[in-house]
Amino acid sequence: MNNLGWLVFLLFGLVATVPLAAASPDGPQAVEADPWQIPDDKEDFHIFLLMGQSNMAGGIPGRELTDEDKTPVPGIVIRRGKGWIPAAHLIHLGGKKNGFGLGLPFAKEYKKRHPGVTVGLVPCASGGKRIDLLKKGSNLYRAAMGKSQLALNMGTIKGVLWHQGESDTVTDERADSYAPKLYQLIADVRADLGIRDLPFIVGDLGQLYGIGENRDPDPDKVARVRKVRTALRGVPENVKNTALVETTGLTYSDAPKCTHFDKKSYIILGQRYAEAYERVIHKAKDQ
Repeated sequence: MNNLGWLVFLLFGLVATVPLAAASPDGPQAVEADPWQIPDDKEDFHIFLLMGQSNMAGGIPGRELTDEDKTPVPGIVIRRGKGWIPAAHLIHLGGKKNGFGLGLPFAKEYKKRHPGVTVGLVPCASGGKRIDLLKKGSNLYRAAMGKSQLALNMGTIKGVLWHQGESDTVTDERADSYAPKLYQLIADVRADLGIRDLPFIVGDLGQLYGIGENRDPDPDKVARVRKVRTALRGVPENVKNTALVETTGLTYSDAPKCTHFDKKSYIILGQRYAEAYERVIHKAKDQ
């Protein structure tokens, strides 16, 4: 082979190893970017912690998820181990009842309001857990802070979504002590993450929880439910940069017990969390 032949051969081999853009009648097109790629700029990666018990972990069992539920949503990722994966239900692993919850509907609504950012969800909830098993010093709290510290290396933690309290209506002692424990948990999360005014969004218990199981509900149980709901509803009045998410008008997947919401209501609830978050950050900007 002469010198010209070798030159043609080398050039052909070089071109063959270079990925080409897709061809079109209008000329080459750019290769599409990965919709789940983590941004280089931390300010473009908005991270939220999902904390609480089963209504945050996902009250619709995984066996009831549809193909659409399992389809990853562009621009939203979930923390898994030491990395991130495209976000789809289910977000929380390890629970038999975990499945469809409010976290992903929240993230989808948040992206509508904050186009151009990537949203990261850090699953920290666990079904059936009273607040004593979620507060500072517990294994679940340590795990949540560990995940969050790793997330801080790549993005900006923008807030905490909290939905919990059903397990603290079981005894008078739990219900009576719920408010100060929740206030302390909020303070501990902010201190341990080093974000003094981190927005903390709290969801109310279901409107029918505690009174939907029987025609004549247990008055003692109803009183305890009211104490926990009063504590949750009092958070915005007592703790700065917090908001309450109403559960008015939502429906349930386990009526007449009315502990867990149905899929339609989880979507609404997630949207309400996003709306509540916007109220908090806009209020903070005005102060």
